[in-house]
Amino acid sequence: MNSSASKATNRGRPIVQEKQESQKAKLMEAALSLLEDKPIREITIRELAEQADVNSAMISYYFKNKEGVFIALMDKISNQLFAQMQKMTKNPNPLRSLIVMMIQQFKENKGFARLIHEQLMVNETQLNDDFINRFPKRMAQVLPKLIMDNTAITNNKKATHAAFSLMMLIITPFIVGAVRTVAWGISDDELYGPDWAEQIYSLFMSGCAEENI
Repeated sequence: MNSSASKATNRGRPIVQEKQESQKAKLMEAALSLLEDKPIREITIRELAEQADVNSAMISYYFKNKEGVFIALMDKISNQLFAQMQKMTKNPNPLRSLIVMMIQQFKENKGFARLIHEQLMVNETQLNDDFINRFPKRMAQVLPKLIMDNTAITNNKKATHAAFSLMMLIITPFIVGAVRTVAWGISDDELYGPDWAEQIYSLFMSGCAEENI
């Protein structure tokens, strides 16, 4: 290949790569958007492609199959979430910041709540192990230490129990929406407000008080 042809090829590669990354991002955004209305098992490759305005053949090219799109989506959300958690360790009150950040995730990404609901409550999807490795296991590795650094808890096992309890306090209201709204009359707007985050924080910290451990 002559030098001019080589230069032309090299000039084209960044453009092609940029297009590929854009299409991947569109497909992941489409997956998250579709999750707001239906479970993963009901979402088709055709729907993903149409929502993303991408040729359906690109799904197998980039991700192998439909499940690959959702695994990539989980990777993206997980990496963003734990990067934010890492920054929070420097905050004056990282546990309160964590609660606010998690609630904000549910507010901005309604499909995130359905994704968690499917994996935790239904427990029948092919993606269950992928979800556990990217969210609960990673959280179990970092949250107990954060709790020990910011509460009176000094025992590893108790910190693990406390970490699990905190995650359930945050997550449960979002994945049992029908029960919450119909039986208890608690709206989505209430969950997104500052009072709800403060209530979770107060309940959690009172449970971690020295006299209780």
